[in-house]
Amino acid sequence: MVKKYTDAEIADLRAYYEEHGVVKLTGFIEPEWVDKVLGAIDDAAARSDEPIPAGAGLSFGKADGRMTIRHQWRENPTIREFLLNPEMARVVAKIVGSKTLRFWFDLTFMHDGAPDGGKGAGTDWHHDIAAFAFKGEQLPSLWMAMTQANAERSRLMFVDGSNKSVPGYYRTPGHIPPADGSDDGYLTIPDIDAEAAAGNLNIITWDCEPGDAIILHPYVVHGASGNTGKGFAGRRVAITTRWFGDDVRYLPTHIPTGNGLSVPRQVPGVDYNPVKVGGRPDGEYFPLVWTEDMEKSVLAAE
Repeated sequence: MVKKYTDAEIADLRAYYEEHGVVKLTGFIEPEWVDKVLGAIDDAAARSDEPIPAGAGLSFGKADGRMTIRHQWRENPTIREFLLNPEMARVVAKIVGSKTLRFWFDLTFMHDGAPDGGKGAGTDWHHDIAAFAFKGEQLPSLWMAMTQANAERSRLMFVDGSNKSVPGYYRTPGHIPPADGSDDGYLTIPDIDAEAAAGNLNIITWDCEPGDAIILHPYVVHGASGNTGKGFAGRRVAITTRWFGDDVRYLPTHIPTGNGLSVPRQVPGVDYNPVKVGGRPDGEYFPLVWTEDMEKSVLAAE
């Protein structure tokens, strides 16, 4: 299903990730599984206009040249088998330095050229942590290319080392500062393109082939330009996944009232295990996929 890595290869990948906040895994997914997952994504996209049953996890977002699909792991057995694979989780855990790894959710991005043949909607510069109700250094995203991603097809771009230099939480795209000028606890993101053009920031980007993957730190600033590819053949499809390591806790920016229990609001559409503020995620909605003890048990049995 996924590429096997030696301990030395994992060590090199981890060192790069720790320095830059992001690392590419070339040929991470076997071609057979790229085809299976892309087929499942296309099936879901074909149903995007159908009514979604109450309580279902699946949800869609649409803009010119862009569609997002959330929470396929709860609905599709192929996606679930693919994402809840201990071998996949093991690689992520080893690179981010966690002894355990739980799955959170998946988010698929489908970028086509805009209907007028111009540029489709891209993704503004941001970092994920500001939108997460959970916080931690070991809260990585694993982004996986199902089609090519390059300069014409919405490849990802990262601000080198920004996971270590960001002074706080940047407002997410669409998060408007208070009209009265009061402090809402968030920062306005700098003009990344201008800062990079001036030589003040280094931008990391990679062309990706189907099956390549990227692990990114929750604090690293990243974005993607709109797709200028032509029609369906030029589309860019990728699925990103969120994971919980050892240090992750439920720490929403706005603490809920009541008896200290709440739910992670970044995963709408289903009922979730109550999580205490400051508590660790647990239960069926945050499945434990890999632990260091699992690996020790396998080695002992060999």
